[in-house]
Amino acid sequence: MSAIRIILERRSGRVEAAIARDDRLVDFRTAPFGDEPAEDVTGRLFLARVTALDRHVDGAFLDIGGDRPGFVLARDARHAAAPTATKGRARSVLEEGRSLLVQGIREAEGDKGPRMTAGPALDGRFLVMRPGRSGIDASPGLRGRARDETLGRAATLLDAGHGWTLRRLAADVDDPLLTEDAGLLLRTWREKQALLDGTRTKPGALAGALEPFEALIWRLLDQPTASIEAADDGLLTRLRRMLALLPEPLRCDLERLDPASGAFEQTGVLEEIERATARELPLAGGGRIIVEHTAACTAIDVDGGGRAALDVDLEAAAEIGLQLRLRNIGGTVIVDFVDLPTRPQRQRLEEALRKAVRGDPMPVQIYPMSPLGIVQLSRTRRGATPLIGSPGSHPGTKSPGRTKPCPACAGRGTVGR
Repeated sequence: MSAIRIILERRSGRVEAAIARDDRLVDFRTAPFGDEPAEDVTGRLFLARVTALDRHVDGAFLDIGGDRPGFVLARDARHAAAPTATKGRARSVLEEGRSLLVQGIREAEGDKGPRMTAGPALDGRFLVMRPGRSGIDASPGLRGRARDETLGRAATLLDAGHGWTLRRLAADVDDPLLTEDAGLLLRTWREKQALLDGTRTKPGALAGALEPFEALIWRLLDQPTASIEAADDGLLTRLRRMLALLPEPLRCDLERLDPASGAFEQTGVLEEIERATARELPLAGGGRIIVEHTAACTAIDVDGGGRAALDVDLEAAAEIGLQLRLRNIGGTVIVDFVDLPTRPQRQRLEEALRKAVRGDPMPVQIYPMSPLGIVQLSRTRRGATPLIGSPGSHPGTKSPGRTKPCPACAGRGTVGR
């Protein structure tokens, strides 16, 4: 698999990161940058207070210091009780008035508030710490012999009272750097735990071990990266300081783009964003896919445009796998492929679809094709949808996406600068 390029651009108090491979946009992330208050919930730590229980769905509403209450399921609160807590024991920590440390896992959407978990994951440079859990594992970016050797080395360095995930770069940094990273995460977690003793009673967002921009970059560097490109000198200065922590052979190229125009405009990212936010996407060999979002599901229609059915379906499967991730489509997805007459053709399409979603960081379940050519998928959705925003955003809430609904037809278009 080819290495990625990361293209960064500053916009409205945030940094947008376009992740490209082979000149195609494959992912898009954002993070706050500077002093402007962040409205994001996903990935942030909060001191929360239980305000009400919802026994119908076995969860609780939380005051997290914002305009809208957060929500946590009992199964996501078990780590606040103990790492090995049963479901019943986990439910017992959800008592009205109790304070919890929680982390956002999904933004508010429609009439639903943000989803939280009491089993947070703290981002470091080379490590991710999972407080109160056990075991050491490795991210998908760390493979083979390097994975086994780094896991063995980390077992002697890391606090066994917590869970840890090793990032790709952990294999090539020395023990002092790993120990320093672990120490930073441990100190951060202990500081947050101290707040539960009453030193801070007002719910609200808490600072993580790293600033959001730094956490984003280290997370992205978990993939083999050829270059990071930006036209903003402030971003480039921060990036140089970060990359200086790495041994020279591990540093990706840092490319300064022309500051006279935007980084996305110079690198073709704007065109890719237009494609990734469109209702209709033409396929390179002919035909198209049409994406429709409804309250119950996302429906995707494959239009063959006169091409051979298997050819267009195989190309559409690859594009659908990419669009699921780019648009952060979650829940039920119904795909109406061009009908295939034979079982071997249908099996080949199903395998192509499984391959297309293999690199997705979220679990994707694919069900067998029906006799009418319908395939149902189920995808977990976490976090925000930075390209498209939340279709059902609560009134008064700023959408983090690059599109907004048209007041005349409710379609979506690119947000102007």
